[in-house]
Amino acid sequence: MPLLSRVLAFCLVGMASINPLAAATPAAPKAPSLPAETCPVPDERPEVTYKANIDPKETAATEAWVKEASMLPGWKELLNSPDVETRHCANFLLVTMPASDRHKVTGETIAENIRLALAARHRFPWAQQVPWPIFLNDVLPYACLDEARDPWRADFLKRFGDMVKDAGSRDAAAKLINAKIQDEVGVKYSTRRRAANQSPSDSMRQGLASCSGLSILLCDAFRSVGIPARIAGVPTWVTVNGNHNWVEVWLGADGAPKPDSEVTPLLALQWQAGWRVTEYNPDAKGWNHAWFMERAAAADPAKPETWIYATSWARTGLTFPMVWNLRSTQVHGLDRTAAYHALTGGRKVPVAPDKTHIALRAYRGDRRVAAEVTVSQGTTTQSVTTKGEDKDLNDVTRVEVPAAGGKVTVQSGDVIRTVTPEAGKELTIELRLP
Repeated sequence: MPLLSRVLAFCLVGMASINPLAAATPAAPKAPSLPAETCPVPDERPEVTYKANIDPKETAATEAWVKEASMLPGWKELLNSPDVETRHCANFLLVTMPASDRHKVTGETIAENIRLALAARHRFPWAQQVPWPIFLNDVLPYACLDEARDPWRADFLKRFGDMVKDAGSRDAAAKLINAKIQDEVGVKYSTRRRAANQSPSDSMRQGLASCSGLSILLCDAFRSVGIPARIAGVPTWVTVNGNHNWVEVWLGADGAPKPDSEVTPLLALQWQAGWRVTEYNPDAKGWNHAWFMERAAAADPAKPETWIYATSWARTGLTFPMVWNLRSTQVHGLDRTAAYHALTGGRKVPVAPDKTHIALRAYRGDRRVAAEVTVSQGTTTQSVTTKGEDKDLNDVTRVEVPAAGGKVTVQSGDVIRTVTPEAGKELTIELRLP
C-alpha cells in the first residue's frame, strides 16, 4: 500500500461523516467578478461555482509531501509518537493542511498546536466527550480561513480556559466565552480595520476587525478550550450586495470520543444537528438568533453566490468562498443553506412581490451614525433609527412600504431624499448629515 494510502487509512478513521477525500474532477472555475479587498460590501455580486476543490495532481503532490514530512524535524517525532492521539492528530493535519502551509508552518509549530489542543480536550470533561471526527475537523486546526498563521492557542487557552474552568457543560462554557470575549481581547467591529482576514494577533494589536476577523477570534476562542467551532458565511445576500461571516459552535450530544471510534450514518446525522449559530457580538435571545437570520433564510438554492457556507478543514469537494480572494480554493466548505431555511421555518421570500424594502444608512462625514429618520408615503409615516459604526455594515435599518403606494420621502433633520418604490426589490438610501 502506498505511503499516502497508509497515512490516510490511519488518520481518517472515524472521519466517514465528513468524507474528506470525496474527490471529483473539478470544473474549471470561472473568473470571479470581484477584485480583491471589496469586503465588506462588494460593488458587484461574486461568481461562486459549485466545484470540487481537489486538483487531480494533488494526490501525487500529497504523496510527495508525506514522504518529505516524515523526515523533517518536528514532523518525524510527531508521526512516530508513542501517544496514539498525537499520531492521529499529526497524520490528520499532515494530509489536510493547505499546500501553501506545508513549508511555512513547521513541524514544531504543529506539535505545539497538537499538544495544546489535546491538553484542552483532557482538561474539561465536556471537551473529552466531543466526537473524535469533530475534534479533528473543528477543534484541532491551527487556522480558520486564510489568515496569517498565528500561534494563538497557548494565549487563548490561558485566557479562556481560566474563564470556563467551572463551566458544567459545553453550552455553559460557550455562552461565557461568547459573552465576555470582547472585554477579554479588546477588539471591536470596524470597517477601518487593516484587512478583512486578520489573524487574532493582528486584530488584537489594532483593536479593530471586520466580521471575518471577529469570527476568527471567536472561533479560535471556542477551539482553544476544546469546543468545536467553524466559520459560516454568505458571499452576497439575495436582495442587496454585501457579504457576511459569523460562527457556528457545536453543542451536540457526546459520543465516539476515541481515535478508533466508528461512525455510523445515524451518529453523523445527530452530529450535524449539533451546530448552533452565533457571532462575536451575540444576540440577547441566544443561539440561532442574529440580525442576519431572516436574510440567510432567503438564500436561493439556485444561486450559489447566495448560499450559506460553513468551513471544513477536511476536503469536501466544495470551496468556502472568501470575497477578498474569490480565486482561492484553499478553504473547504459545506453547503448549509437548507439548515438555515429550517432554522426559520422554511425558506423566506426576501421581499414580497407587492412590497419594497427601504434600507437606510446615515453618515456624518465618513462615519455611520444612529440618526432618527422618518419614512413617509402618502399619509403613512414610519419613524426609525439608523445603525451606528458599532454595527456591521450590512446590519441596516429596513422599512417595508407598498410598491404601488407612490413615492417615498426619507428625512432626517433638514436632509431629505425621495425614492420611487420597485416591486419586490430592496433599495438602499444613504443620508449625508451635516
